[in-house]
Amino acid sequence: MADVILFFASNADTMIATKALKDAGVTAKMIPKPASVTTASNLCLSIDAGAETQATAAIAGSGVALGGVLK
Repeated sequence: MADVILFFASNADTMIATKALKDAGVTAKMIPKPASVTTASNLCLSIDAGAETQATAAIAGSGVALGGVLK
């Protein structure tokens, strides 16, 4: 399955989300922000598309706002 990219408002939010995903059993790879994404953060998370629902639920429970998803 293809990967999706999750992006956040700040690098700190990206790191908090990384921990939340790890705790939820979702594998995430931290990558540089694609040029097409507009956010102050220069880091994003790449996850398997099949884990998107589980990932967004884990992030919602972490108190971090998901800036968006790039498919």
